[in-house]
Amino acid sequence: MKLENYIQKLCCFYASDWHLTVMLLPYINNKIDEKSNIYMKCENNIEDKMKILLNKLKIKNEKSILDISWNSKVQEDTASDGNEKIYIISGDEDYIKETNENIEQFYYGREQKIKIINCYEITKGKNLNKIIEENGYTQILNTKGENSITENKAR
Repeated sequence: MKLENYIQKLCCFYASDWHLTVMLLPYINNKIDEKSNIYMKCENNIEDKMKILLNKLKIKNEKSILDISWNSKVQEDTASDGNEKIYIISGDEDYIKETNENIEQFYYGREQKIKIINCYEITKGKNLNKIIEENGYTQILNTKGENSITENKAR
């Protein structure tokens, strides 16, 4: 069994924890409507920022969003409901790589389709194209949702 047949990986780039929080909120809200299971693995705790943002907005899935583990604790998938499973990982490149390996090891031997969204903080001098090419990303998550990287380059 090849894991590539079951794991779809996307990338995402953000300028600060606030930017990440604001960008993820509509995506997570929509995915909760679609009954997806969301698992957060953040090197930096963004839970307080999410609470502040949700306090200022009227979001129908507020309770479900707050129930997501927004801290850095690695949470294993225990849901066997057949719904889409989405792992959102944010941190430096080493943290993202290690967390991806842990997820892949957890799912090895299972025929469960999952989506992993690797979120990289943009820092001075970071080559985003290099990250995309080295990791073979074909999809990116941005404020418009999930998009093809090749379509974005063509514009």
